[in-house]
Amino acid sequence: MDGDWVVRKHCVSRSQTLGAICPDSFSKKVTLVVHGELAGNVKDTDRGLSQKLLAVMKSRREGRHLHVVDAAGYSDLLFGAPARCRSLKMQGEQVAVVAEVGEGVLGGPFDLIRLRTRTAVTAWAGAFGHGTPSHQRLLSEPIGQVSGNPSMEARDPARRGPQFDVGWVSGQTAYGAWAASPQHGVGSGQHRFEDAILHVGRAVRAIRTLGPFQPVVVVDRSVDLASSRLDQVAKSAGIALSGVADLGGDAGRTDRASTAGW
Repeated sequence: MDGDWVVRKHCVSRSQTLGAICPDSFSKKVTLVVHGELAGNVKDTDRGLSQKLLAVMKSRREGRHLHVVDAAGYSDLLFGAPARCRSLKMQGEQVAVVAEVGEGVLGGPFDLIRLRTRTAVTAWAGAFGHGTPSHQRLLSEPIGQVSGNPSMEARDPARRGPQFDVGWVSGQTAYGAWAASPQHGVGSGQHRFEDAILHVGRAVRAIRTLGPFQPVVVVDRSVDLASSRLDQVAKSAGIALSGVADLGGDAGRTDRASTAGW
């Protein structure tokens, strides 16, 4: 869990501490299956298949859903964070967990309540205007756009990844959007905002993820996107800048907004 090897009995103990019932055998009472590394251990000797994961696949085919999490998802659950359910498929003689775009950076389903109660302690929180009325108003824009799009599933950030406001997948690229309503005009406030963008870029580069990940900073109307300095800083950090007006639809969509998958 979180990079530390934890034996089965200790995993059971931690789950039970949080109120979980951990049966020794598979039955219809099971609602969650936690799988570990299958190579070399969780197999049957006849066909090299995980019998529990086979039972999950059979149950799903019969219309009864069972939640499956991997080691990272199990760690998230123990820490009170949501964990995305994993898809399964047969891969040769093994039951494989399907790899997903955004692994390592996208977490479970988007939780607005969790976002509202999240304590912003990141280096860029103040520069982005976290906690201000203007930031709260701006924040509703990307959340509404993603949550209201039936082709996109709004996602929370991974617990140990960059803490963007809302994430999603478009095509084969994962996205994470930060709302930024800086409380400044020019001068030192502008420099703080630029530094915050660089902090986001460094946080993103430190994370390993499956497939491309594009960070997006959504800014309000007080920020001059035409500023050559700001545009240069964002590009150097690998950040896509997007104004509120650019998120409204196909009409008037800018190239900058299009690169963000909106």
